[in-house]
Amino acid sequence: MNENNFEEKVGQLKEEVGHFEEQITPQIIELTAVRLEKLNYTPPVTIPNASFLRLTRNGLLDEIEKLLALSDKEACALAPDEPMECRDLRIQFISVLIYYYKRLMLLRQDDPETWDEIDELYVHD
Repeated sequence: MNENNFEEKVGQLKEEVGHFEEQITPQIIELTAVRLEKLNYTPPVTIPNASFLRLTRNGLLDEIEKLLALSDKEACALAPDEPMECRDLRIQFISVLIYYYKRLMLLRQDDPETWDEIDELYVHD
C-alpha cells in the first residue's frame, strides 16, 4: 500500500469512528465490561482487554493514533509472523479494533443477536 492509499484509508477509518453514536452511560459501559470479563471474552485487539471493554469513541480514536504513531519496528513486532508491510499491518490492527468496537457497542445496547453470539461462543461451548 503506498503512502497516499494508506493516508486515505486511515482517513476513512477515522471518519467511520467519528460517526459512531454513543449515548451509553458509564454505568452501562462498566456493567457490560464486567459481564464480558466474567465470560472471559477476549477479542483479538492490540490493547489490553480491560481497557478495550471500557473504551469510548474518543478512546478508540486515541488508540488509533497510538497505532499510527508506532515505529515500523514496533508495529511489525505486534504481529511478528505476519509477512505484511507495516502500513498494511496498521490498517489491519485499526480495522480489527473498529470491528470489535462496533460489536461492543451492540452489546452495550443489549442487542439480543449479538449477546446470543457471545453466549454461543463463551457460555454454551
